Amino acid sequence: MYIFLFLMMVGIFNCSHIYGQVKENIISSIHSYSTTPVYSLQMNKQGCKLVVEMENNVDYRLTENRGESIMLPLNVMITKSGKQTLKIKIYPKDGDQYITKYAHVKVNIFNAPDKSSSLKDYKKIAEFTLPEGLESQKLPFYEHTIDFDATVPFDYSKELDKAVTLNKIPNIEELVVKKYNEVRTICEKSDVAAYTSLSAHSAALVYNTTYTDIQEVKNKNENQYGIVDSKLKNRTFIPIENYYMQFYANNKIVALWQRNHNPLLYLKGENSTGKVVEGGDPLFLYMPEGSNELKAW
Repeated sequence: MYIFLFLMMVGIFNCSHIYGQVKENIISSIHSYSTTPVYSLQMNKQGCKLVVEMENNVDYRLTENRGESIMLPLNVMITKSGKQTLKIKIYPKDGDQYITKYAHVKVNIFNAPDKSSSLKDYKKIAEFTLPEGLESQKLPFYEHTIDFDATVPFDYSKELDKAVTLNKIPNIEELVVKKYNEVRTICEKSDVAAYTSLSAHSAALVYNTTYTDIQEVKNKNENQYGIVDSKLKNRTFIPIENYYMQFYANNKIVALWQRNHNPLLYLKGENSTGKVVEGGDPLFLYMPEGSNELKAW
């Protein structure tokens, strides 16, 4: 599965005659920091689905039914220094009504002083293990919060604080669905230029929070793949319906999800060998201060 629109942006730029202005706008938003502390989440799970949500930001979704072990960068989910609250949400895998005895989750949060730190310099600062015996409680989901302190050189909280409070807009759901359909059309057309422009804010956020060197960004070339990959055959997208809507960051960010917790921008197709591939990109939307248009966070 293609995980996270903003993680995919690391390699989606085309040559300068198409992407020049978008790329320059992103480059102008990239900062250099004298310190580069790193926060990451190491996760092992099986027999369940997992959503990891930062209280004042967006979430990660590991919604495949098979077991997984992965290290995820947390910097992209941190808006500013201070206390962080991470929500661990655990759901039954497909076909199960409740969390079963086969569900296992282990989460460790690590901090390293620098982006170039070796593994021996990573310090565990918080952890969580799914309790045993939950199957007797017949739980449709289980939630746990982890608090930890983070010190980072960037601050995206001011931008969110000034953004429009979305749940106060009377027709917000209508506006969100309209935007999703617009982006779905972009994906259907494999319009990489439009998709990159849409995702410019997300790309800049990832580059800044992961301390990507500006020269590395300048050197990036086209890498068309994923949800806008025209090389896939028989591409089909699920319709924008049968969803649920979720607000984040004190109602400043919103997203739509499938009922099985997968992204609503979801593609099925075939690669060059005829193998069926599928996956999706989440689309987190916000409305910047002074704007009446939803944009990708």
